[in-house]
Amino acid sequence: MKKSMVTAGCCALAALFITVGGWQAPVAGAADTTDAFRTVTDLQGNRVRLPPAKDLHRVVIIAPPLVSWFASFRLPHTEIVGANSIAFVDVNTKLLDHILPQWRSIPTGFLTGFRSNTEELLRLKPDVILVYGNFQKEGLEAVPIPVLDFYLGNHDNEVASVARTKLMREIFAPADSVSDLQHEWDQAKKQASELLAKRNGPRKKGMMISSNTGDTIMVLGLHSCGDDWLKKSGLSNVANVPDSQGAGREITMEQLYAWNPDIIYVFRGIPAADYLKGNIAGQDWRPIKAVRNGAVYDMPLGLANWGAPNPDSPLTLLWMIGTAYPEVMGEVDFADLMKAYYARRYGIALNEELIETTLYPHGNKKK
Repeated sequence: MKKSMVTAGCCALAALFITVGGWQAPVAGAADTTDAFRTVTDLQGNRVRLPPAKDLHRVVIIAPPLVSWFASFRLPHTEIVGANSIAFVDVNTKLLDHILPQWRSIPTGFLTGFRSNTEELLRLKPDVILVYGNFQKEGLEAVPIPVLDFYLGNHDNEVASVARTKLMREIFAPADSVSDLQHEWDQAKKQASELLAKRNGPRKKGMMISSNTGDTIMVLGLHSCGDDWLKKSGLSNVANVPDSQGAGREITMEQLYAWNPDIIYVFRGIPAADYLKGNIAGQDWRPIKAVRNGAVYDMPLGLANWGAPNPDSPLTLLWMIGTAYPEVMGEVDFADLMKAYYARRYGIALNEELIETTLYPHGNKKK
């Protein structure tokens, strides 16, 4: 009798984890527990069966930017029990101290790169796993835990940031009454239009560097988040070259001299100060107009890197307009916008240190 009861219990449990086409579906004949579950469609179109949001207590996040995205909701009943260590590098950790104070103790050793060690992952006992793209699902093939994919394949920063926020809300159902990100975008776009109408002179030429190793320079061309940011902020992208993967296109210094951008944004890699000070061995940036005019900027690090879709994306738009066309909005005005946004969205009162470390992540504020 005991053996029969154990067998029946194991079968009922197994029924909850049988998957069909990426959707965890119940099996005919299993115990009727479906009323407590719901189906959520992730950004790759996978239909994933989840328990009620109130029962999602333990989360593993393999996609680095999603750590800050999740943390921004400040869910009282849910914690991150495992994450990618990169999530704590490309972010302002001083802000993270306010919004996710336990971040230093979150386990990261279950990952090698983006591949999960199944045994170590299961020890974390997650209720749900968040990823970005199929390459982050390696090691998860046989894991009986819901996996939701936030990869959209769209380089429009508004579309991508709003979609991720909506999916996060659908999964965790936060009880807050904060306006959704689309509303923030609508307000930012209205203000951006008004600001750009006041700019002096013609449209400026911009460029965004995705990486620079000292030997190889990669810029963000067409079909990239960087290209979208430049165009949304009233700039033309001098790197008018195909960039189908959105990861960057290698270029030469000769090509840079020919393009001669008015303003340069540095997404990742060698800091902007090294371009301005001529500290990059083998690269002479002095002839380029942006360098001559001191118009080289690191992309800010807020709750994530502002160079990609992020929880602060509406702010990114206005910050880029302010740096490209400083006559339409100064630093003090932008700081006021940023304070209001963080108070409204995250309940954080920004002080001067938090603003400066976000906007100048390498401490190179111009005096």
